[in-house]
Amino acid sequence: MEETENRSCLSALAKIGRNALAVVAVVLMVAWLFDAVRDRLSPPEEAGPNGPATVSEIASRAAILERVQRVNKQLLIEHYNAVDVRYTEVPEGFLGSLGLKQEFVMLIRGRVPAGFDLQQLSEDDLWISSDGRRVQLTLPTPQVFREQVSIDFENSYILTQRDTCPGFICQNDLEAYQSEIMPTGRDLLIEYALRNGILEQAARDGQSYYEQLLSALGFEEVRVIVTGYDD
Repeated sequence: MEETENRSCLSALAKIGRNALAVVAVVLMVAWLFDAVRDRLSPPEEAGPNGPATVSEIASRAAILERVQRVNKQLLIEHYNAVDVRYTEVPEGFLGSLGLKQEFVMLIRGRVPAGFDLQQLSEDDLWISSDGRRVQLTLPTPQVFREQVSIDFENSYILTQRDTCPGFICQNDLEAYQSEIMPTGRDLLIEYALRNGILEQAARDGQSYYEQLLSALGFEEVRVIVTGYDD
């Protein structure tokens, strides 16, 4: 009787042992599969100046770039100028020989903005040292935002006007103003601003602005480069 009980106990222990081994095998298999899947899904390491970038460095760079790109277009400087726009229309052929003529000289005042199109930036334009103390930002070339040039209508006016040409032959005043004078005035305002160094000023102001911004974010050493302009 005692021998039979011993045999039963040994059989039970053997069964428990086999079950435990099976559980261990399953756990090891699951761990191996998890590691294999993780290795396949993990993004490759990104190389930086000091070796492969860590996940935290990549995340930090994305966060800092987002702070820099708070607006699509960073307006840093605006020139307010005045230009003379001359418009003349004389009918062709016989009518022109009759002395028919439409002529304006108009003083146009307006604002020309310049700055940086920050949508051109990518994470490749921002470098952060592995210890998080140093940062370098490369800005795109500054530009005049032509679509944002504005005319100061209240302070623009006609200096001289001569109109001996009937409206059914020459353009009326409103048509001439919209089709010729306004576009020419915008172009002249932009040209005047470019001659007076608006892009160089935007480059300097941009460098200073983003140096202060990055310093305020806690970087100890900051360098900002403007594409196309010397430091």
